[in-house]
Amino acid sequence: MKFDNYANYDPRATSQTLPAFLTVWPGLGSYHQELVLLGGMVPLYLCAHPTGERALPRPVTLDVDFGVSLGASAGLYGTLGSDLRAQGFRPSPAYPGRFEREVNGFTVYVDFLVEDGDQPRGTRMVDDVPASVMPGVVRALQTARTVSLTGTDLYGAEQQVNARVCAVGPFLVLKLRAMLHRQQGKDAFDLLYTLLHYDGGMEAAVAAFAAEATAQNPAMPDARRALETFFRDENAPGPTKAAHFVLGPAAPGEAEDTRLRRLDLRRDMTLAASALLRAL
Repeated sequence: MKFDNYANYDPRATSQTLPAFLTVWPGLGSYHQELVLLGGMVPLYLCAHPTGERALPRPVTLDVDFGVSLGASAGLYGTLGSDLRAQGFRPSPAYPGRFEREVNGFTVYVDFLVEDGDQPRGTRMVDDVPASVMPGVVRALQTARTVSLTGTDLYGAEQQVNARVCAVGPFLVLKLRAMLHRQQGKDAFDLLYTLLHYDGGMEAAVAAFAAEATAQNPAMPDARRALETFFRDENAPGPTKAAHFVLGPAAPGEAEDTRLRRLDLRRDMTLAASALLRAL
């Protein structure tokens, strides 16, 4: 679930995603080498987070997304579905294919994504859970970064885990592919945030993105098409929607500092996207 404006994300809801992850990840211990964290949580663990009046807001999400190997199995030691149920997550009646759990009046979702070389979209059963087909997941699994995370899980227990998180190159490719297929401002914002604040620096992020072309990431053609189509200039959908996501809709007579900030965000997004395209 995504909103088109950062202000629509209730911090009481977004604050539940890390506890949810710290509940699910230890509960799926038999699958760790076949899982990687994807989606909106990723920039939180790839980036340095600047502060200050003009700093971008921290990335937010209401979901915990996992990439999973097509053949993932624990053999005789349970299933993905049974292990999720043991941690209080159940199949969502409203959104088939998702697992959910109510937390302090809010719903946290867990989703699985898988790559199937025979088809670019659809759903495949992995172990006993449905996973949405998405090209690029295999590269995310192959290149995952190990990140140490600490915090409190949904049971109130203190957890310290080593988690596999999508590396910056595959993440940028996946986000651009998402932008191509759904044109959501949050995807553009996640791209901008990651490129501006990657902990290895923007140049390294661009180089990692370019390496995905060399590695023949199957999502790269869509990523390139998104760059060429939606980020061609400051008035294109990518830069415009990234600024909208941060600042909300432009209004006649809005404050001058807000108008200038909007222009800066659109310019930054355009320049960052141009750097990615030039690297290919």
